[in-house]
Amino acid sequence: MKFGKQMETASFNLPENWRPYLIHYKNLKKSIRLVVDELESQGISTEWLSSLDTEQAMKLDYIFDGDAKDPHPCIKITIDDPTCIPTAEAPTLQKLIPLTKVLDTEPLSIKIELVRDSEFFNLLLHELSHAAALHHVEKNNFIKNVDGLEVQMKVAASPEKKDLYTWREIFNLYMEAAIFKNETESQYSAQSYQRSQLQLAWFKEELTRMNLTKKLTSKHSKSALAQFLAINANLVHFKHFQFLNQTAMIKILKKHDKRSGLSATSEFPFFAKKNAVFVESILNTLLSAIQNQLITIVPQPDDYDCPVCFSIAWRPIRLGCGHVFCVRCLIKAHKKRLYDCPVCREEYAVGSADATNLDKQLQNFMLLYFPKEIKEKRKENEKEQAVINKQMTHYRLPTSRRITVQNQQTSSSCSIM
Repeated sequence: MKFGKQMETASFNLPENWRPYLIHYKNLKKSIRLVVDELESQGISTEWLSSLDTEQAMKLDYIFDGDAKDPHPCIKITIDDPTCIPTAEAPTLQKLIPLTKVLDTEPLSIKIELVRDSEFFNLLLHELSHAAALHHVEKNNFIKNVDGLEVQMKVAASPEKKDLYTWREIFNLYMEAAIFKNETESQYSAQSYQRSQLQLAWFKEELTRMNLTKKLTSKHSKSALAQFLAINANLVHFKHFQFLNQTAMIKILKKHDKRSGLSATSEFPFFAKKNAVFVESILNTLLSAIQNQLITIVPQPDDYDCPVCFSIAWRPIRLGCGHVFCVRCLIKAHKKRLYDCPVCREEYAVGSADATNLDKQLQNFMLLYFPKEIKEKRKENEKEQAVINKQMTHYRLPTSRRITVQNQQTSSSCSIM
């Protein structure tokens, strides 16, 4: 199937109001015929351009003058010594040189304005500008939708509601799906679009399989999830739209070069970017909005783990160096006389910690957002303390000595807490 037909078929997968903003590949293809006719009327055929021996005295450049509103593609031929030009090429060159100019030994420069080529690129730039207008509108719509969903999510996933932990599971699954992972310059390739489409489908299937949609109890949450899925589906459509337009531009430039013998494929993208026709990094901007405004609404316990025991840093002790640890690990470090920070090795950061190092604001935050994790951590602490107490009973010490040991433990704990 020819690309024009493929593009037409693929467009039916896009939102209907986006379709008119796709590059009209067939119209551009017809315009190339006029470009070739104009070149041939001046004796500049594809065969002649490809046969030029530019390593001798002749240099040919295909350049763009003007700007995005009025491009002027032209051919510039520079001849250091016209007498060195082979006889076979002289008739063509003679036709290009103004009548007042005569072939002699002086350096010669010929600039050929390409009217039909200008029309072709005016048409292409109009198509790109048309697409850029859609980008602007859809970007504003997207930001507006994300802003609205952010407000709704702060209510639906608040700690006072029952759905907090379900939302945490949903966002963990979303991060695992990595629908828009590693977006780079190739973000609009066929493989990138197809991968995003597959990963979004997988995310939806996992939501159903894990029964997460039904676990949501409030109407706010169910509505928010539907909107979240719609936003992501729209972004996948956007990647598809960009892929089709970018592919159409690349293919039409290659066809232009093949038919005309010129080098638009290498020259035009630079010209268009320089004149701000391309909208770059728009997808990354939209993805950042999802990450910064929505995903962060539900904090993840992994971000609040103690770097020593890798569980929630309950009773968080913030050392002078700024690193945070759970009180249990700090007490253990004291007992082992490990007084430097385990992360940055700041000297005596652990040894100098006391009750004033308890980060009460962080502790209250953890109580609010991680009640289950804190409950589990407390159980672990109790079990560990029970083991320690059991081990202590094996020491056959006088009662007075046992009391002294216990007091030393309490004293050691209090040095931090």
